[in-house]
Amino acid sequence: MSNKRNLSISFLILPLLWFIFSCDKIEPPFTTINETINNPDTVDTTSGAIRKVLLEDFTGHKCGYCPQAATIAQQLIAINGERLVVMSLHVGETFATPETPSGAPFGSFLEDFRTTVGDEIEAFYNVDDQGLPKGMVNRRDPSGDLVPDPIEQYDNCVLPRADWEAAVQAVIDLPADIDISITNTYDTASRIVSASVETEFLNNLSGTYNVAVYLTEDSIISWQKDQTANPQYIEDYVQRHVLRGSLNGTWGELVDPAPVVNTLYTKSYNLMLDNTWDENHCSIVAFVYETTSKEVVQVEEAHVK
Repeated sequence: MSNKRNLSISFLILPLLWFIFSCDKIEPPFTTINETINNPDTVDTTSGAIRKVLLEDFTGHKCGYCPQAATIAQQLIAINGERLVVMSLHVGETFATPETPSGAPFGSFLEDFRTTVGDEIEAFYNVDDQGLPKGMVNRRDPSGDLVPDPIEQYDNCVLPRADWEAAVQAVIDLPADIDISITNTYDTASRIVSASVETEFLNNLSGTYNVAVYLTEDSIISWQKDQTANPQYIEDYVQRHVLRGSLNGTWGELVDPAPVVNTLYTKSYNLMLDNTWDENHCSIVAFVYETTSKEVVQVEEAHVK
């Protein structure tokens, strides 16, 4: 009799235990995505985006002090990791022209790293190519002026290398206002890279915004003058983050006339790589900037392969 009673109690307890533990189980949250056939796509998202910063290094292979600036850029990458994106723009007649300087070995310095994009940026920001190296951090005036002075234009955005670290630290820890995602596919036979760039506004921002998409190449071995080296003409110098061109023009294109928060704006681009460029070291750099101040709000980088 006692055994039957115990058995009956067990049958009562087991379902109760199952109910308690099943109710205590925590399921992961699921994000609902409202899919549409045409862009833009409205999404329900809790973005984990972080602000990334763009450092543009105006340089040249005949600029004797530019290697020092390149070293500073690499040190800043070591400090900030992927939150800092660097582009090296070889600009100007003084330091970037492909010609052998006096005293250098015959036939050296014949590479041409200049680009139409780089030349137009140099001209717009009035970069003195005889005063290189110089740089810009987010194309931002460190004084905080949102609208450039009508006389000075955008000159204050151009900084000496000694000011780069402070300019980076001034903005890199700010919350992200925009998120950018890049998806690249590369066709080996045609050497065409196809880039899909998604832009999402995380906050309501005043002004209008363009997205610009560039291509860079890293780890190019070539000649470089280094004023601090002996000999000062280095044959196997490693050129880093070299700007090669643009996929949508120097100034890019409008993201949207009236961007909506938590909405994905997707744009696609194609570019055929030059036969002399190493696709294994090429990257797509996309950034969004406000069109009046020209200040970069977010930047992203993704390898071609």
